Amino acid sequence: MRCNFKTMFLLLFLIVTGCEKDDYAFVLPEKYFPAYPTSHWIYSNGTTVHVDPEYYLHQYKEELSSSKTTEPKYVPRIDGHYVYGYKITQNSNRIPLKELLRTSTGTWDVDFWEGIKIRRRLEKIDTIVLRQNVMPLDTNVVDTVVFIVEFFENNPTNWISREAYAPNIGLIRRELNMSDTSINPFIEKELIYYFISK
Repeated sequence: MRCNFKTMFLLLFLIVTGCEKDDYAFVLPEKYFPAYPTSHWIYSNGTTVHVDPEYYLHQYKEELSSSKTTEPKYVPRIDGHYVYGYKITQNSNRIPLKELLRTSTGTWDVDFWEGIKIRRRLEKIDTIVLRQNVMPLDTNVVDTVVFIVEFFENNPTNWISREAYAPNIGLIRRELNMSDTSINPFIEKELIYYFISK
């Protein structure tokens, strides 16, 4: 037991003194996308999403026409993407960060496809009933869920996808719109198990 305590103390000391030397800021996860290191989510379609076990010093190029990069910051990394609160890095010269969600009204650009902007918007904040109990939850009813739709700028009423984010859990459902109407969307994946490491 003493060895474990000494090892933990040494690691803590190295982390604290290391932070003092480089003095870079940390971007911590936010309520609706709690991507803390070692957290993970398992979905009904068989996919598992893992957050890497530490924070990584990262910076990115803000514009294609410039070599200027952002100030380096320590951020989580999830499936090869770096997480800046509700934004993740993506391979885009025009939009280096994809903003997954907001908790306020309005629309925002997330990508381009054949010259057309792909946008997102807050659809509603509501309660959701999951198809099955999600572990470790003891109920399938989740409150204050943020629903985000993604759509082409030239067709805002016919969304492409809808995502539901729950507080202190993250993405709990993703639906795809496979037709010209949004009446019967296809549930691509739904959360069945999660672990948030704070």
